[in-house]
Amino acid sequence: MFWYEIVFWVLMLLHLLCCALIYIGIRAGVLKVRRLMALVALLVPFWGEVLVLVLHFQILFKQTDRSEVGVEKFQVDSELYKGIQRDESRVSGSTVSMEEALIVNTPKERRALIMDILNDNPKAYVEFLKMAGNNDDTEVVHYAVTAMVQIAKENDQTLWELEQKYTQNPDDPELLTAYCEFLWRCLEQGLMQGQVERMNRNLFDVLIQKKMGLGPAVAEDYLRCIRNNMELKNYTAAASCMEKAMRFWPRNEEFLIEKIQYLADLERGEELQALLHRLEEKDLYLTAKVKEVIAFWKD
Repeated sequence: MFWYEIVFWVLMLLHLLCCALIYIGIRAGVLKVRRLMALVALLVPFWGEVLVLVLHFQILFKQTDRSEVGVEKFQVDSELYKGIQRDESRVSGSTVSMEEALIVNTPKERRALIMDILNDNPKAYVEFLKMAGNNDDTEVVHYAVTAMVQIAKENDQTLWELEQKYTQNPDDPELLTAYCEFLWRCLEQGLMQGQVERMNRNLFDVLIQKKMGLGPAVAEDYLRCIRNNMELKNYTAAASCMEKAMRFWPRNEEFLIEKIQYLADLERGEELQALLHRLEEKDLYLTAKVKEVIAFWKD
């Protein structure tokens, strides 16, 4: 074997070793480039490796100097997110101030705000993400939509796991409660659409009916059952559940509000007005929330 053949194979082994290290670095998130670049490095000896490193440092310096970030940031629950320090002054518990921020603030501030939310707990800000998804700023929309897709995927995975556990242990009351609780949270987020939402609402109705049948009576279960049936337009089932609930909790304002909404949805105006007058005439303490609903629907 000639000396130049030895040199060739040594260089080839070094090249393959560098490509392996680049691939591992990309998978581990150390190198901020797409996985496709590992193939470029493999097919273009030496210059491919140099190109990967140049792109890595270019992306890295961009992330350091600007609030706009790359695709890697879209992994909502990744360790990279958890390691970033948030500016607590940017994230407020007020949805109104966030909505105003989307309209009034500069693109840089809007992007910084949504990144703070993604770094915090995106599932707690689904309503804001839905508003951001309709923003004029395409980058803000991209962040918001990607985050909502990630949340929906995680929800689907958790629901699948709960379904498997419930299938194996249908008589476990704690598992039934956990399944109902998580499925309701998913429905409340409003990320399900069309037939998927209807299928899951029908599933929730079956689960919550079983939970209520096992007892004890819990007002929140009845309230969720009523609201779910109202969304499904199952007004007969909603009325039946409401009647039982109001026997248990006749002074619960949430059920009174649902009764008003039920009559309004069915356009039973005379019954609605009669109920509103009875509520005003009765010796009941009405909170500001109930008074506001009565004022809205009263002639």
